[in-house]
Amino acid sequence: MKVALAQTKPVTGDLVGNTEQIVRNIRWAKEDNADIVVFPETAITGYCCGALFEQESFVQYNISMLEEIIAKEVPDDMVAIVGFVDQLGKKVNGDLRIANSAAVIQGGKVIDTYDKVLLANGEHHEDRKYFTSGEVTKVIPVQINGETINLGVSICEDAWHQNHERDIIQELKDLGADLIVSPNQSYFHYDKQEIRRDLFGGHAANKGIPVVMTNGVGVGDIVKNILIYDGGSFAFDSEGNPLVELERFQSDYCVVDVPLTGKGSAAKLPSFTKYQEIYDALVFEQKEIFDVIGIPNAQVHVSGGIDSAIVATIVYDAMGADHTVLITNPTEDNGDITKGFAQYLADKLSVKLHWNSTQEPYQSVVESHKNAFGKEPSLVGKACIQAVLRTVQGIGAYHHFKSGIVATGNHTEIVEGWATFHDIGSIGVHALIGDLTKVELYQFADYINERFGDEVIPQPLFDGTIKPMAELADAKEDPIDYWVRSGIDAELIRNRKGPLEIIADFQQGTLTQDFFPLDFEGKSVYEKYSAQQFSNETWEAFDNSRRSVFKSAQGAPIVIISPRSRGFSNRETIINHYLGGYDINDVYSHIKRRIEVLP
Repeated sequence: MKVALAQTKPVTGDLVGNTEQIVRNIRWAKEDNADIVVFPETAITGYCCGALFEQESFVQYNISMLEEIIAKEVPDDMVAIVGFVDQLGKKVNGDLRIANSAAVIQGGKVIDTYDKVLLANGEHHEDRKYFTSGEVTKVIPVQINGETINLGVSICEDAWHQNHERDIIQELKDLGADLIVSPNQSYFHYDKQEIRRDLFGGHAANKGIPVVMTNGVGVGDIVKNILIYDGGSFAFDSEGNPLVELERFQSDYCVVDVPLTGKGSAAKLPSFTKYQEIYDALVFEQKEIFDVIGIPNAQVHVSGGIDSAIVATIVYDAMGADHTVLITNPTEDNGDITKGFAQYLADKLSVKLHWNSTQEPYQSVVESHKNAFGKEPSLVGKACIQAVLRTVQGIGAYHHFKSGIVATGNHTEIVEGWATFHDIGSIGVHALIGDLTKVELYQFADYINERFGDEVIPQPLFDGTIKPMAELADAKEDPIDYWVRSGIDAELIRNRKGPLEIIADFQQGTLTQDFFPLDFEGKSVYEKYSAQQFSNETWEAFDNSRRSVFKSAQGAPIVIISPRSRGFSNRETIINHYLGGYDINDVYSHIKRRIEVLP
């Protein structure tokens, strides 16, 4: 059986453009004499549509696109499976009842539909907010080359049986399915493609049925997070052998022979490293988000430090030199070394560095403060003034250059709140490296230089020669040890651990190894810290992370590259009085004392 995998790029809300992509791929499939063509989940609407899913006109237009345009392109001798949003009626209060659905099309009409049964609701997903769960699994008979073939359709989360009490693909197999087709809109994080391969290849091998998965590509947002959809669609034969895997981070199309039984022509799947995946993902996301929003140029404020150097390099690779704006905003607190590093980076990238001094407006604001309140601002106050003045200058610059600011804050800074409100490092179109810890950035910089075949990012910034520094009035050097704190912050957010669990992991030597690599001197966290010292660091990081939710909620949306990120996907609240762990005996004594003093 010839199956076409149509890896399209659904753009949120672009019903016309998305339909055009679908029609184009159907016509390619017809030219290639494909028997079946499979499209992604929500291929007509896009996945991250939010309030659009609550607008009846939007839902009805997507159905019209399906029935009146897309279906008419499918001939009698071909089947198309297209992800769309179906309207099931209305709730008692008048709200829409909609389903995340797939249409099975043949001979110019929709012959049947399937509604997603297992709704994704973890991390960033909100399926249950908008969609009604499908009630039944079913096989859908279609005519292929004069034979009846029973299609089993599962949509994305339906395949993730390990997260649920039901195994939808096994149910489809038991109902007599000959082939499983799975439209997906599965978001990226590093190592996710290996997980998908194991999942779908395991379904094929364990159930003895071929599986075809088409995953969309592109970007979506949930306001405080930006999601990357990385493609990587594939097919497995009934023995679990890979038959094909499409390109990642780009639209793609391929026709593959899928035997209904037995072994097919096996394909060799590409391998990749953590930082290769992340770099490709961030370059793709940077270009894609600015393209879909319609911003022609990207603006990075480079300080001479590692964070802004990495962001500038990714932006340059994604946008090109002509669409990259580099600005530096020095004050009296910036040293000559970091100023030199900023210029070095710009020269390496062949991008002009615009020097827009913050010193003069900073002095003016300090003097104004002194005149108004009788004395100069505190050191913290001065630092906040410096940071926000960079943003003021950046806003003026982006109107001049027709550019969007790319925030340079990293995961550790965002979790701990090492930024002031409206800091140039935390505002903008997106926080490109906001899901990478400081220590990961050290490793990432090394990878980037290796990839470029040149020392684009100055080595002293990530080999321990130069200590991280904000270069603000109150902080000549960053006040924390990133080799311990970035790991603790990752445990808090990515692994959702409380402080007592993290401390126990330290005592047992079971901290997540990837979060706590050896430092510049080759020392482990267990060698550097006593149990008490690590406990102190953990509680301080936890307290900072709770307070900083207020800042992160008002910062630029973070691009997700890990399984769980700070932002909307973590669903943290600003009001939070949970202290992260209790000794029950202490709690009882505390409550008893409080009760005894009550009037």
